[in-house]
Amino acid sequence: MRTFSVILLCLSLCGPTIADECVIPSFAESTEAPHGLGNLYAPDILKHRDELLMFFGGQGKDGHDRIHLATSKDGGTWKQEGIVFAPQGVNHVNDPSVVAVNGMLYMFYTLAGSGVTDSIGLATSADGWKWSDRGAVFAPSPSRAWDSLLVGRPSVIHDGERFHLWYDGRKDLPPGAPDPDAPKSDTSRRFVGYATSRDGIEWDRREDPVFGEDAGGIHVFRSGDGFVMVIESREGTRWATSADGVTWKQRGLLHPKNEDSPHGHVTPFVLADETSWRLYFGAARAEAWNQNSISCAVLKPPAALNTTKR
Repeated sequence: MRTFSVILLCLSLCGPTIADECVIPSFAESTEAPHGLGNLYAPDILKHRDELLMFFGGQGKDGHDRIHLATSKDGGTWKQEGIVFAPQGVNHVNDPSVVAVNGMLYMFYTLAGSGVTDSIGLATSADGWKWSDRGAVFAPSPSRAWDSLLVGRPSVIHDGERFHLWYDGRKDLPPGAPDPDAPKSDTSRRFVGYATSRDGIEWDRREDPVFGEDAGGIHVFRSGDGFVMVIESREGTRWATSADGVTWKQRGLLHPKNEDSPHGHVTPFVLADETSWRLYFGAARAEAWNQNSISCAVLKPPAALNTTKR
């Protein structure tokens, strides 16, 4: 198995549970993309039993996205395990969000049956390696709603009783988007929605979006008594905070792009402990956001963090 090359952007002293090195995937054959320069992103990391599991999306030479797995004992050295989820008969699967519930892993993912009209799917696993696909469990809303065209990029938390889902959605696409049948608009924007579920299949969806500002590719995690959202952008990773997961306050730029990510950050994820936030993101090396590698920055939680104040 291939191990990952090291790119470290350590901006603060690492906490006691964070390894001194941040080891990031170099692309393998299954993630080389049609241009051959690599396209892997959407990392999602879960502490499961005695190791860390990193699920991430990778685009193959055929143009299709599939979900991969890497494993680590300490978060410093990762071992690439290859493709673990690639259901047949669909165009793309990507953007995994994995939670453990009663010993079972639930993976919510972006599912594009054809074209780019995404929905959100569910697969389950006992070990993270072999997955049972449940197919689409969360579809776009009825016509004229803000998320009536597509929904995707799920971020899921389980609180012991319910699944909490944040996702981005659209009612149309910008001009020039690669789908001739989808509605287009010069004012096309993404929004973040919110839904809850007891079983991960039947969902109670909030009618209105909970966050705007063309936000998408988000990850939501708990911090103290509230929530933090990290957001992809062409400037880098942006962030917002909330006391309840519904009313959010924009906090600005958390971590800027640099020479390794000249076109911004794609699908960020934070692995947090009490003293450190380890920020993983797709480092965009092309304007089209189709040439990415996974990078990492170790941050101290911002001093201004206070989710109880809106």
